[in-house]
Parts: sequence; structure tokens; C-alpha cells
Amino acid sequence: MRRCFSFFLLGASFVLASSCANDTVVQTASVEVQFNPDNLADFQNAQTFSVVTSDIVPPEALPDLDDDQMAFTDAVNELIVEAMQAEPVCLTYIDPSEVTEENQPDLWAANGVSRDTNGGYVYQCVGGWWWGYWGWYWDSCAYWVPTYVEYDVGSLLIPVGLPIVGDPPPNLIFAGLAQSVVGTGGDPETKARAAVEAIFAQWPDKRTCP
Repeated sequence: MRRCFSFFLLGASFVLASSCANDTVVQTASVEVQFNPDNLADFQNAQTFSVVTSDIVPPEALPDLDDDQMAFTDAVNELIVEAMQAEPVCLTYIDPSEVTEENQPDLWAANGVSRDTNGGYVYQCVGGWWWGYWGWYWDSCAYWVPTYVEYDVGSLLIPVGLPIVGDPPPNLIFAGLAQSVVGTGGDPETKARAAVEAIFAQWPDKRTCP
């Protein structure tokens, strides 16, 4: 079984919806968190997780990042691992190199940083996420009242999804978007740590670690 993953990049066609009929959105300063309450059982049943790294992404699917950008992506992955092992998430980490068909994590996490400032219209309707060549994209339907949203260059996206099974796209159950983490002054790693902690503080199934 081929393991095929993509980095979750913010591109011109990606918009994190600020409102959707079946979703819960929690906003803390410049951080937005989105999840679907219908997926609560997936959060409750999860015991393990892993992260998408460049080592397990096919070379042809790797984004064009310089060494500093790749190092920052790796650093954010380390922050994600810390946060998802700590309260209130309390999951067990499986190193990507140890993932096999028999040893699959319950959840996968990833991160990406936008390189451009973009905006677009989303709609207050029943939508969903779809799996494109570069990662997850929001399908905002095409009816009901349109709402303009914008994300800035340097914004950090952290999506969490279920493992890929068969041909259908994997199911994204949680996503956090932190605005302007990179390139806006201050230490980006300090800002990234604060953003990651704020995102996972909103984890729907809050646990106490043993």
C-alpha cells in the first residue's frame, strides 16, 4: 500500500471558512479553529497520531521551499508533536518512520505557511473539505449569503485528519489557522509556539494525561 501525502499549503484557491452550518468556530485573537461536531466520536476514539514530514512525501509532490522554510516547517511539526501529547489532547505519538499498514496512527497532522495574501468569498451553507494535489481545500458551496474572508502572508495552517483508506479522500476533522505568524516582526518560532498551543487548546475532546 503506497503511502502518499501532501503538504497542506495555503494557495490562491484555499479559504478557511469563517462560518458553516455544521461547523463550530472558535476565535482567539488571530487564531481560528474549526471542527465538525458530527466527528466527535473520531476525537474520542483516537489514541495515536503522527505528522506529515518531507521524508514521507513523494519527491514530485514536495513544495518548492528553501532550507529556512523547510526548517521552519519541521520546527512547527515538533511543536505539534509536543502539543498533541500534552493536555488537553493527550495522544500517543507514532514516528512517521514507524508507520506501516499494520501500525497506522488514528490521526495525521500537518502544517503549512501561506506565501501570499489572498481573499475570497465563502458561503454560509453546508460545505466540506476536498483533497487536492497540494492538500486540503475548502469547498464553500455556491449559494446562500456570501461572506468575504482573507488570510495574510505568513499565516500558519494546521489541519488534522483521518488516515487515507482506499480511493476516497481522507476526512479532515480539525483545522487551525493562525494569521501572520511569519514575516510580520517578532520571533516566528515563539509566535508559532503560541499559535500551536492556542489551536490545540480548543481540541474538542479534552483529556487529562496520565
